[in-house]
Amino acid sequence: MRIVLIFALLFAPPLNTKLGAQQKPAPLEEVKVVATTVLLGQLVQTIGGDAVDVDVLVKAGHDPHRVLPKASMLLRLKNADALIMMGLDYEHAFLPALLEKSRNKNLQDGGNGYENVGKRIAALEVPKSLDRSQGADLHPRGNPHYDLDPENVRIMAMAVREMLQKVDPGRSAQYQLRWTEWDQAAKQEIAIWKAYLKPIAGRNLIAYHNSWPYFAAAFQFKIAGFVEPKPGLRPSPRHLAELEKTMQQADVKVLLMESWVARSEASGLVKRSGCKAIIAPLLGASKQNRSYLTSMQALIEMVGVAHGLPTIQEFKRDAKEEQ
Repeated sequence: MRIVLIFALLFAPPLNTKLGAQQKPAPLEEVKVVATTVLLGQLVQTIGGDAVDVDVLVKAGHDPHRVLPKASMLLRLKNADALIMMGLDYEHAFLPALLEKSRNKNLQDGGNGYENVGKRIAALEVPKSLDRSQGADLHPRGNPHYDLDPENVRIMAMAVREMLQKVDPGRSAQYQLRWTEWDQAAKQEIAIWKAYLKPIAGRNLIAYHNSWPYFAAAFQFKIAGFVEPKPGLRPSPRHLAELEKTMQQADVKVLLMESWVARSEASGLVKRSGCKAIIAPLLGASKQNRSYLTSMQALIEMVGVAHGLPTIQEFKRDAKEEQ
């Protein structure tokens, strides 16, 4: 009996001193991610680094409401490990049909690689009822242009981090570190932007399309009207004349325009009213590889300067001298 016990002890596997300890999962060779927008794609690249291969479905400067499904998009979805989308029906024109045809279980709602950021956002302008008389671009779950509030982009970045950690847990610490660095930088910049725009809080703006309620709420502006009489519909001469009167009464100095709208669409209104037309220099506005923080700062500065504020660089310098 004693010999048997000694033999068992000699050849028994070593005991794990940490109860419940599990072997760390090996990282994936590469994480293939499909992002629906340029901004989401860049956030994935920023947080994922060399570990990710990112494909973007809606290219720079394209109207997301007018994107058509393509065979090339379907192929990317079939081969992807993960999908991250804006949600709130932002991609309604093309994504649902492609997801169904892809038959990629990981990318279906509830799948391991599925991330719908809109589910994390406190949506604005959720309609109580819907009918076509309200316009061509309808969003039953609320306004989907939440990326114009930088606090919401912090939520988007967090969603990217959690998605990558779920799909590729072997690099969880790496994703956490890269996200932390980005988020800390974002918080610092947001504080500066809010202080910079504080002197013009409450001012009226107009916009071409209804993309701007989150921007207005974030920086305490008011949207006095839209060039489109209803979302997705082109303005009539009568509507533009009424809007011009509104601009004069509300002392509007800025017309905000989306990147996919040609400046010529509102050139007459701009000339007659004397306002400044600002085309959002955000991701998707051009082919330049600009970060979200850089692009948002450019937008904020243009709005500020149009209202008589100094540049942000001058604002930072003056604030430093006062300390």
